[in-house]
Amino acid sequence: MKYFFFCIVTLFTTIAFSQKKGTITYNFKILEDEKFIKNEVIGKFFLQAIEGAKHLKFELTFNDSISEFKLIKNMALDGENLEMAILDSRARKEIYIFKNKIYHNNSNGLFKENEFLIIDPLNQNWVYTNESKVIDGYTCYKATNEYIVDNGKIFKHPVIAWFCPQIPISIGPRGYGGLPGLILELQEWNSVFGVEKIAFSNDIKEIVLPKEGKIISEQEYQNKVGEAVKKQF
Repeated sequence: MKYFFFCIVTLFTTIAFSQKKGTITYNFKILEDEKFIKNEVIGKFFLQAIEGAKHLKFELTFNDSISEFKLIKNMALDGENLEMAILDSRARKEIYIFKNKIYHNNSNGLFKENEFLIIDPLNQNWVYTNESKVIDGYTCYKATNEYIVDNGKIFKHPVIAWFCPQIPISIGPRGYGGLPGLILELQEWNSVFGVEKIAFSNDIKEIVLPKEGKIISEQEYQNKVGEAVKKQF
C-alpha cells in the first residue's frame, strides 16, 4: 500500500500540467435504499429526492489556488422533488476550498441567510487502495474517508473518492480534496457526484471567498443546528 501511494505521489509531482484554471461539471444521483424507500415516514421524500437528483448539475470552478463548487442555476429547478434532492446534496450554498480550508455559509432554513460562515480544515484523512477504474477515459484510483456528524449522537457516513493523477489538481466536489489528483467521482453515503464535462481554460472569473456571517467551525454549526431542531419539537 505504501508503495502504491509513493507511486501516485511521484506521478503527481512529475507530471507537467500547464492549465491551472477550468470548470468541471458533475451530475448527481441518489442511490436507492430499500429500508428508506419502505419507511412510512421518509419513504415518500426519499423517492422524491431520487427523482429530483436526475435534474441537478453542479460546477467546480478552479482558479490557481482557490475553487468554488456550486449548484448550476436553472429557472426550471423547482418543485418538491428538486428541493429534496438539493437537501440531500448538501450543496445548496457555494462551497470554497482555499489553502486547505473549506468555506461556506449556512444553507438551511433554521437561521437567517448567511448568518454563519463555516470555516473548517479540509478533511484529508484518506485511506488509499489499489482499486482503479476508468472514468471518462481517465484511469482513477479509489480512496476512502468518513463524513462525521456529531449533533449529540455521532453518525459516521462512508465517503468514496475516485481521483485521477493524470489531472493533478487536488480538489473535488462538495468540499472534498487533498488527494493527488482531481476527484472525478465522489460518493458520500448514498449520494454520488459524477464527472460529466472537464473544460480547462484561462478565461475563468475571479473566485472570491465569502465574508458575510459569524465565523464558526463545522462542529459548532452542527451544535447550533441540533439546538435549533430541539426547540422546534
